[in-house]
Amino acid sequence: MSATTSASQAIRPTAVAVSWPRLVCWAGFLTLALPTLYQNYLQSWQSEQGAAAPIALAVGLWLLWRRWPAMRAAAAPSSALIAAAGCVAAAITYVAGRVADQFLIESYAVYGFALVGMYVHVGRQGLRQGWFALVYIILALPVPYTVSWELTSHLRLWVTEASVAFYRALGFTIVRDGLNIQIDQYVLAVQEACSGMNSLFSLSAIGLMYLHLRRGPTWWYTAIMLVPIVVFAIVGNFARIVVLIALTHYFGDAVGQSFLHESAGVVTFLVALLGVAAVDAALAPILMVGRAKAQ
Repeated sequence: MSATTSASQAIRPTAVAVSWPRLVCWAGFLTLALPTLYQNYLQSWQSEQGAAAPIALAVGLWLLWRRWPAMRAAAAPSSALIAAAGCVAAAITYVAGRVADQFLIESYAVYGFALVGMYVHVGRQGLRQGWFALVYIILALPVPYTVSWELTSHLRLWVTEASVAFYRALGFTIVRDGLNIQIDQYVLAVQEACSGMNSLFSLSAIGLMYLHLRRGPTWWYTAIMLVPIVVFAIVGNFARIVVLIALTHYFGDAVGQSFLHESAGVVTFLVALLGVAAVDAALAPILMVGRAKAQ
């Protein structure tokens, strides 16, 4: 009894000594990350473009938690040189973001710190086991405004033109003036919230989540399915505009701009998710089975 007690007392200080550096490391990381998350909440997450970012972050962390046992099982020694270089690069980026008061730059620096910390813990092989969760979390990071505006403007113009062409083919009298659609005596402005990067990123995140849960972390299949995910996200935006035009034409502007305006977003979600599910159901038996036989 005394031998067991003395042995456990001898082991316990060593375990505490090993855990303290990690606790200090992650405490320092939270000290940097929490103010940056708060700035994201104030400046990005309350906007239309960043509304889906908290959900993407929560889902990404949940996926990472699910894969963490596999990451720890595959852990290998990390390179001190690579870890130091990554830490220095993230630190310089973070300081630059703080000096310039750019929470976007800070966000990417904090993500870099997190990658370095996990690399130190599990090494390159461990990170490979959790690659999908790590990539998924990038969807929660703010997109540079110049990039989002450039992509959004083209997307809005495309769905506006496609919606007008659709109703003209059906014989409706409808006119487009830029991003404004005139039908009857009503004028509908295609805003960024209706057909912008917000829905494109959120729908892409949903599609990727569906594939991961259904097919597992297969990188090559996910890469192939990225194309239909984006395509159906855009088609979903088009369907939403078509529904809103129909509501305005048949029931008036008051109905089109009522709660049904927001409810039309359900159409976007359903079109995108059902489209991705249909393509997945068609391709998976061919690609996944063919790959399995080849191996």
